[in-house]
Amino acid sequence: MAVSDDRKYTKAFVHALLEGVKGKTLGEVDSSHQFARTEKSEKITGIAGDVIEQSVFGYERDSKQECDIEIDGVLTELKTTGVRIPKSDLPKVEGKVGDAYNVYLGAKEGISITGVTFEPTIQTDFKTSHFWEKSEHLLIVFYEYKSYEAVPASDYADFKIVDYCYNTFSEEERAKLCNDWEIVRDYLQGIYSQYKDVNERNEQLIGFTHKLRPNLLLIELVPAYKKRQKKDNSDKKLADSYQKPRYRLKQTFVDYIVRGHFDKSRANTEISLKESFSSFTQLDARCHAISAKYKGKNFSQLKEELGIEAEISNKNFGSLCVLKMFDAECKRLNQISDFSKAGIIAKTITITPSGGRTEDMKLKHIDFEEWADKDLEFQDSDVYTYFCEHSFLCPIFCERGDMGKRKSNESEANYKKRLVEESQKTTFEGFKRFAFDEDFIENEVRRTWDDSRSLIHQKTLKWEYLYDREGNKRENKSGSYMGSPNFPKSADYKVFFRGGADDSRDEAKTEEVNGIKMLPQFFWLKGTYIVDKLKEIDFL
Repeated sequence: MAVSDDRKYTKAFVHALLEGVKGKTLGEVDSSHQFARTEKSEKITGIAGDVIEQSVFGYERDSKQECDIEIDGVLTELKTTGVRIPKSDLPKVEGKVGDAYNVYLGAKEGISITGVTFEPTIQTDFKTSHFWEKSEHLLIVFYEYKSYEAVPASDYADFKIVDYCYNTFSEEERAKLCNDWEIVRDYLQGIYSQYKDVNERNEQLIGFTHKLRPNLLLIELVPAYKKRQKKDNSDKKLADSYQKPRYRLKQTFVDYIVRGHFDKSRANTEISLKESFSSFTQLDARCHAISAKYKGKNFSQLKEELGIEAEISNKNFGSLCVLKMFDAECKRLNQISDFSKAGIIAKTITITPSGGRTEDMKLKHIDFEEWADKDLEFQDSDVYTYFCEHSFLCPIFCERGDMGKRKSNESEANYKKRLVEESQKTTFEGFKRFAFDEDFIENEVRRTWDDSRSLIHQKTLKWEYLYDREGNKRENKSGSYMGSPNFPKSADYKVFFRGGADDSRDEAKTEEVNGIKMLPQFFWLKGTYIVDKLKEIDFL
């Protein structure tokens, strides 16, 4: 692979070039008039990248499966990606500028690398694959996507170029990327070997991207491989064609890269597993080994064997046990970078011997500005990306003692004493892991997405008060009237809305939708769905 002379630069030249555009808007540096195209089209995919490539670096965009440029003799792929402050961090950046502001920036989306090659005989070795050739050395230019909803292409002209970085992957990350790529390669080679007829093979490939997704750590395949129709120029009839996917670094992984660039101190506080994993297969084996060692042991035994100082009555005692099992020196499993890069959410689950009583699971804060965008497609939404990219690793504990509600003849002191004593009988059962399949996303998640957006767009969203038997509005301890907006509820939905704050005062209702004030809203996963899902899955 080689690039033309007009795409060869020195690192000093690139440094001067990009330092010169930092702080300027994409519109201000658009010497090649990319934004003139927005007069005819509101949606132009990749317009920010076009500006950086054609206006800043001065070369024409192409779709070749080779690196964009060469820097001091090193083939390098140039990528332009949006970053922004998560809504939850907006109060923290008020009044801040420069590095103090940038340290809170996170990735808006994943980074597309290259198309998946559908001739496995060509792509057999990771080190010589198009994917690795284009991702081994990345020059990433960051612009701030100053919005929380989808905007027309013309609005990108107002987004400022924030910074840039050279990115190379650690040996550990390279091993994970290699394993992901090989999973895709092996699957495609199997299909090509079994189905020689091209039409039959294409039909077999439909949906394979969703099938492989739960096994991929750092990359995803988008868009889905599916059939589409186009006009045949010869006879004007509709002929079948197929939408083919690209390799894209997961948003969770890109977020890790972004935050590492802007927060130089992260390396001093980052928590990594002492024994990492390069595939879900390796993680599963690690969990299996832990289970073999500790399965069936109760809290009292685990406290002694693992050397846990916290009392068993601590509501997070189970999580503390799991941290010790992984030999992780942090307070929460989700602080471990090995998990956050791959979008793995660790959730400790407590069940009864019959497998019931799992609580609803709080997931993600809802961005209502995105919800208000009538033109946004479900597949392009933040919630779709969230459910596609994340999987759950669930340490399972079983409450074998009497942890029931306070009895009528039981004093408050005796009730608390019983819970402490009985909690010691809780046992560790092992690990289960699951991801959301395409059927769940396309039906349950989409249903919640469609129904809640309809309430907003059709102006039928309303506040529903709770009433007592006499028909009076019920009050909570803070003196506020009890109630909630008529968003999807757990009674009818597996994915539903619920406020995420413990504070029930009117002052805590900081979210406002269609003029209705409410607590910040989150997606929740119904507990009965989790119970049923876990029953279908074997322990690792």
